[in-house]
Amino acid sequence: MGKKAYQTRFTHLATLKKILKEKNKKCLFPCIGDLVRRGVVLKRFSDEDDIPGRQEATRYIAGWFKYVGVSEEVCLEWMTEYSLDVLSAISSSSKSQIRHSTKSNIRYIYRADLPFDCGCMNNPFKASCRRTCPIYKEMLDKYEERMAREANRDYDIEIEDGREYDESKIEKTTIKDQYSEQFEEAWELAEKLIEEGVPRKKIINILNERGLRTRTGRKWTYAILGVELKNLPYQIETGTRTKPQIISVKELYKEQFERGRKFALNLIRQNIPRQEVVRRLNEKEFKTRTGKKWTTPILRAELKQLKSKDEKRKGKKRKGR
Repeated sequence: MGKKAYQTRFTHLATLKKILKEKNKKCLFPCIGDLVRRGVVLKRFSDEDDIPGRQEATRYIAGWFKYVGVSEEVCLEWMTEYSLDVLSAISSSSKSQIRHSTKSNIRYIYRADLPFDCGCMNNPFKASCRRTCPIYKEMLDKYEERMAREANRDYDIEIEDGREYDESKIEKTTIKDQYSEQFEEAWELAEKLIEEGVPRKKIINILNERGLRTRTGRKWTYAILGVELKNLPYQIETGTRTKPQIISVKELYKEQFERGRKFALNLIRQNIPRQEVVRRLNEKEFKTRTGKKWTTPILRAELKQLKSKDEKRKGKKRKGR
């Protein structure tokens, strides 16, 4: 960690201590202090571990803020700066995206009826945890209860006439079964975004920001989305199963692009400056061949391409004579 990064994190820690001054400094639990000082330390995770991201860290710390009685406004102010300075290191999102998602996550935590559950030694960030922590026993009990519930959730035991079915009749619930409903919701959203021409990287960010998991309960990655797009059979209205038909961005905007280019050529022939042509294209909401706004360099490139095609066409005509 560089000197500047260390000073920045020290500043966030000092501000946090001031916030807690009127309450109780003991509220700064070891795991929170560790996250503030070091962030998510990737070296603590093995290749097999599911590494938590910025979203998970934001919700975790926001849950702690709510637990110790800090207001949503104070939490948002501190978390926004901390996310931009520290958590951005494990995120590919822009600053504006980080601000927006931080606000959304904090609003969700403060409005949802979710108890703070750090997981003690088994916290998702492998952050520091000590038995001297004032809530260690409370959190350990919660963790053990949660583990017991998850273990029982693996089996669906039906009771009839006050008697349990024998072991041979117990149906085991697989991981895919557990996440099937959430996966279907994720895929429905992904399919809609694909049809709108949204890039895969942005789709992955949207799915993970909403907490939607894959069919095996993992976070979405570029590779996982690619496999699902290639192999996933899914149910359509007719009841038949087929692979999703993927429409490329260029195909999606082809008709609109052709109309826009025709409109631009008409203006160019009237000797209207290119900058004005670009302004009028965007005013009428014509998109480029990849769905972006028109710019002078893009218009120049398209005109150059058209000129090259015209010259080739004229050259073929001369050879044919």
